[in-house]
Amino acid sequence: MTESFCKLPRPLMAATQWVSLTTGEHLALSGQDKILWVWMKDRYDFFIAQRKDWFDNQDEIAKFTGCSVSTVKRFIGLLSKHGYMKKTQRRMHGCAHSNSYTIVQDLMLAPVVKAKPSPLPLVQQMQEERSEYAPIIFPVSVTYTKPVIVPPEPVSFHPSVQDYSDDEPQWGEVRSSG
Repeated sequence: MTESFCKLPRPLMAATQWVSLTTGEHLALSGQDKILWVWMKDRYDFFIAQRKDWFDNQDEIAKFTGCSVSTVKRFIGLLSKHGYMKKTQRRMHGCAHSNSYTIVQDLMLAPVVKAKPSPLPLVQQMQEERSEYAPIIFPVSVTYTKPVIVPPEPVSFHPSVQDYSDDEPQWGEVRSSG
């Protein structure tokens, strides 16, 4: 049995946004969106290699990706709106229809920008108010004491026949109070 899998490229894994082909805006890219994109692109490539149209329905896409049908519809809608996918509806069996999808281009990822933390305004304000302020550093001396190791003393225990006092009750012995 051969297992099938989809590859999630490292740039896609690290991406947090994708670029719209129609508007140029950067759109949020969630983990579910990444899974959907990789699975749909893999299925599309599979059908194209066989010279066929891609006809997976949205319920199947949801089932195989672990996403809800509404998430699948939302993402396909976004891909269509922003120029990455074309959907063609075909009538089948009278009034029913089936969607055929064409992926126009690979997803263009927005560059990952490493955020540089900006200083907090409160800290800047405090530094401006107290320009003469400098922390006082007190020297701390560290002393090291060598641990003393006491050798264990041998203990021997020799129980005698009567190793208890007379006023202690013994197990199995019944005493009368009186």
